[in-house]
Amino acid sequence: MSPATIVLMSDFGECNGTVSMVGVVKSVDPTLSVYTLTHEVPRFDVKTASRLLSDQLSSWPKGTVFVCAVDPAVGTRQRVLAVETCDGYGIVAPDNGCITDVERAHGLAAVRDLHELHTAYAASEQSGLYHGRNLAYCAAQLASGKTPFLDAGESILIEELVRI
Repeated sequence: MSPATIVLMSDFGECNGTVSMVGVVKSVDPTLSVYTLTHEVPRFDVKTASRLLSDQLSSWPKGTVFVCAVDPAVGTRQRVLAVETCDGYGIVAPDNGCITDVERAHGLAAVRDLHELHTAYAASEQSGLYHGRNLAYCAAQLASGKTPFLDAGESILIEELVRI
């Protein structure tokens, strides 16, 4: 069986710590495969992130876990989500509408609040600035199976999600 795959997407640009997201994933499980979709989403453009994420899912094997680190409300108490699509993909993202197009095109099978995983990572983060590393950590926990989806956090009603 091949190692699980994580795909990263952000609005950080290529020079703003994106490699540290890979480091966090590899520190959770060095066998995980990590790829970059893009780090060039226009800054804080949740609508573009939503469209791009939805368009790219089916280009990857079922079971791939995507990280969407595009968040105009970064640093707030906004929820961090784990999403399972109806067609077999995973997404870790803030609850800011970035999965709106995914819901329309792929359907959402289940959503979990990753508060505990996110808090555990935040407590270990020395700089206090996450820059997507918190999302990468949550994705790695899920993709590696160290934290099964059903144990990742409280279930969230799909109707309660923020949408664009």
